[in-house]
Amino acid sequence: MKSFKLKFLVLVVASLSIYSCRNDDDHRNAQVIVDFGTAPASSMITTGTVNVITENEVRYHTINFGEAPYTVTLVETENNIVLVDLGPAPAFAAELKNYYDAIDKPGAVIITHNHGDHYGGAGSFTDLDFFAESVVANQLNNTDEFTTLYSQDVIAVSATQKIGDLNFNFDKVSNAETGENGYVYNEEHQVLFAGDLVYNLTHPYIREYTPKDAEDEIDNWVAGLTTLKTEFSTYTYLFVGHNGSRSDLVTAIDENINYLQTAKGLIKGTQTLTAGGTASTNQEVIDELELLYPNYKEGGLSLALPNAFFPGDTGADWF
Repeated sequence: MKSFKLKFLVLVVASLSIYSCRNDDDHRNAQVIVDFGTAPASSMITTGTVNVITENEVRYHTINFGEAPYTVTLVETENNIVLVDLGPAPAFAAELKNYYDAIDKPGAVIITHNHGDHYGGAGSFTDLDFFAESVVANQLNNTDEFTTLYSQDVIAVSATQKIGDLNFNFDKVSNAETGENGYVYNEEHQVLFAGDLVYNLTHPYIREYTPKDAEDEIDNWVAGLTTLKTEFSTYTYLFVGHNGSRSDLVTAIDENINYLQTAKGLIKGTQTLTAGGTASTNQEVIDELELLYPNYKEGGLSLALPNAFFPGDTGADWF
């Protein structure tokens, strides 16, 4: 009889232990769903458009300002906001600040690269910490135009940094769209923030392509895009510096590779113009790209023309 009672007690304890473990597993595997409430009214952005993507634990707000368009992505979690790039200023920056304030959570900023249309709004966010890939951070901290807007040091990140509720991985591609193009990704939620390495159906800024020099920036750019396509092909979202986001990352990157290779062919004379012959001026290259990609937004293509930045500016050094 004692033996029977002992066996019975052992079975009960074992059953309770299994039940407890299963409950623990269920708790660990339970889907976390954050109630973000209603997003700020898109009408707050009078100079552009807003798109909001809500997932279980993260809400993404992409704000596209102007015709370029300049894209700022707000990554909202239960307790924090991380702004990826800040667009130009001043009008865009004021509306961005109002939108950010309407969410009413502590924030931080990531800057992908050292171009004014990505940090121009910094003066509206001087109370926040700024982060960038380590080389990009050094550039920003030594750029007078930036430091007049934001007097603190940008925090340099060489690998992974927890910002708010999320871990962000920082990396870069050198000598592509510009000298150092940073990009950021979050493995947990499978999202890539590509900055200006990827443009979404928008003419890219290719002014810094110098085909007469030894190093070929477009080749570097395409190589970087190929790496991104390989490493992040299964990611859920791609957020870019111009024109919002994509869920078909591989297709978006392939579009950019095709565009860049076409631009290179026109500039180097290996691709003929639609009307015949080859290009011999920057204007001819730009006209042909606008003809070949009629549905692309304005972007930074025209900045390759003479006088783009100031009177007497010679434009891109293509020919």
